[in-house]
Amino acid sequence: MNRSLFAGGALAALGAFGGGSAALADSIDMIIYGTTGNPFWAKVVAGAEEAGEDIGVEVNIQFAADDPVQQNTLVEAAMARGTAGIGLVLNVDDAYDGIVSDARDAGIPVVSFNVDDSEGADGNGRMAFVGQDFEVAGYAIGQTMIMEAGIVEGDGLVCPVEHPDATYAIDRGAGVIRALEEVGATCEVIGTGAIGLEDTLTKLTQYLIANPDTKGVIGLGGLPTEVAPDAIEEAGMDIPAAGFDLSKAIIQNILDGRTIATVDQQPFYQGYLTVVQLHFADTYGLVPMTVNTGAAIIDQSNAQVVLDFADTVR
Repeated sequence: MNRSLFAGGALAALGAFGGGSAALADSIDMIIYGTTGNPFWAKVVAGAEEAGEDIGVEVNIQFAADDPVQQNTLVEAAMARGTAGIGLVLNVDDAYDGIVSDARDAGIPVVSFNVDDSEGADGNGRMAFVGQDFEVAGYAIGQTMIMEAGIVEGDGLVCPVEHPDATYAIDRGAGVIRALEEVGATCEVIGTGAIGLEDTLTKLTQYLIANPDTKGVIGLGGLPTEVAPDAIEEAGMDIPAAGFDLSKAIIQNILDGRTIATVDQQPFYQGYLTVVQLHFADTYGLVPMTVNTGAAIIDQSNAQVVLDFADTVR
């Protein structure tokens, strides 16, 4: 391992690599802030584990159960084990600045994935981010809803999301709202939590029953996007739905005409590329690079292609 190349948060020895260490890293830690009950993370895990198999590195996957204190504890434990690299979700600004700084000072490369600090590298000392440009993606699905569902001036939509204060929710919501404002429509962001599909369904259904004038649903996360058609049906309404992320149920809803479209952030890439970059940073001293994993719109024109891989790598 080339610990000295990363110590102190700098790459002072970039010009003197000479190829770095030839030894494989012992292990890489991927720490996910959420819970195993959220099916979205299965694709991140699949990517991380496939990368580990491909390059011969052990990958430790751990979940922090939506607890920043627990996530910090998991990073500390990984450092104590002598991990070769840390992949970390920066879901709360400032919550992990200290521990990331400690890891970098110890010569351990750190890459954020899925959610980054809202200020990027200026807000946290991580080396790179692998994930979606949330605001751009939000604007894209907002425009899709406007065009496909005929959203017009005065329409009020709801944007349910697991964690309204998380960076992904704020930025996706900003993109959606920007698109809707262009036609004079609005969207109310509500929190549903991330306990699971049934709990999310109950909360969204209750909202729709209490707000019968709602003109559409744009889920800012995978759980509310998946349950939106059922919530609409249970509320006795006939309004359009769209959102973010993929699951077999979301794709089937699109094919069945119950959901207009969703945005694929390609979480498999988030797991795979994070592990690969951490490994090459540790082994060869290569500097990790930020990767935008995309804002591809999945609708009836391309959903069938995705279906076979849904709930595994898509």
